[in-house]
Amino acid sequence: MSNIENLAKLENIIPEEKMLKLETAAERHKAQSNISFTVDSISDEILEVSTVQNETPSGKYASESTLVKRTEDVFSKILPEFKLVVSAQTHLPSPAIVVTSSWIDKKMLEKGVRIKQIAFDTGLDRESISDWVTGKRSMSQLVKAMFYFYFSK
Repeated sequence: MSNIENLAKLENIIPEEKMLKLETAAERHKAQSNISFTVDSISDEILEVSTVQNETPSGKYASESTLVKRTEDVFSKILPEFKLVVSAQTHLPSPAIVVTSSWIDKKMLEKGVRIKQIAFDTGLDRESISDWVTGKRSMSQLVKAMFYFYFSK
């Protein structure tokens, strides 16, 4: 499996040794920073590449300009004969990351909502909601998202 999506678009254009160099460089960026590359199109010596950084364990993310520079470093060194057009997409953390038991408790007080009302509105049982609110039960990302959007209405 290729570390660069649509790398096959370059198969008939560049030698296999350059393909392997691209793969190796992309693999390094994927492993270290969870950055992935996609070859969007190639025509008349113009190479269009999309770069995306997904969630990382460290929580540190590259800026758009850094992603563009890293893409240029990977592709321009190996394919200097092509003009490179890069579209970069930075990672946007989930807004639900702020949700904790204390955050839910605070929002319940602010909005005057009780566990019984949340259970009625969401269709979830009161015991589960109570366990999340008191911190007895850990919350998955989906549960955090549910509470975030429930209280942001």
